[in-house]
Formats: sequence, C-alpha cells, structure tokens
Amino acid sequence: MSVRTASPVLFGSVLALIASPVFASPQKEMPEQTFLDQVEAPGHVLVTARGVEAVNSEARRQGLRFPAVGYWSPENICFKTPASGDCNGLFLR
Repeated sequence: MSVRTASPVLFGSVLALIASPVFASPQKEMPEQTFLDQVEAPGHVLVTARGVEAVNSEARRQGLRFPAVGYWSPENICFKTPASGDCNGLFLR
C-alpha cells in the first residue's frame, strides 16, 4: 500500500475516532475536567442522586438515553456500595 492510498484510510479512521461520542465506563468515573467539559454540551442532561444506581433510576424515570455519557463525584464514590454520597451522571435526551 502506498502513502497515497494509505492517507485517505488513515484520515477517515482519525475522523471516525474524533467524531465518536464519549461514553462512560460502566464501573469507573470520568476525570473531573472531562466530565465538566461535557456538562454544557448540547443535549446533555445532568442527573444527581445518591450513588450510581439512584442516578440511573432517575435518568430512566426522565426517559434519558443509555449508556450514560459519564459519571463523576468529588469524592470518587459513584460506584461504592452502599451509596455514601452524591453522584453526578450525564445522559443524552
């Protein structure tokens, strides 16, 4: 494969990665700045509740889409059981 034929393939692959939405790991919180950067994004809805299960329940009640964009808490407690504090989740409408 020459450089000329490889360039469009590589460029297309990079564009696909850049355009891909960010989705949460099902067992891990996002870094704080990454989460905060996503809060104001169009179509994102912030849900706060006590622990990740309560956040997900509230998001389902509101009819939001899954998987979540991400989860974050100042104390890194979203995935601890029993829930010991507020967890924030971002979802799409």
